[in-house]
Amino acid sequence: MKILLTGANGYIGYRLLPLLARLGHTIVCCVRDKNRFITPDIFHSQISVIQADFSQKNTLSNIPRYS
Repeated sequence: MKILLTGANGYIGYRLLPLLARLGHTIVCCVRDKNRFITPDIFHSQISVIQADFSQKNTLSNIPRYS
């Protein structure tokens, strides 16, 4: 399953990320600052990172659209 994880740099998101990856999910991490996000090497192939700030409308176009 492909999952959009918002707040991947936060307390809950950062701890949820390895659990989702171990279950075999593909994760799109949504963070405010890509430079502050460190992708764990073991899950590198399952994780992609996008930068979006929900308080900045112009960054929301970075969020992928799925049907």
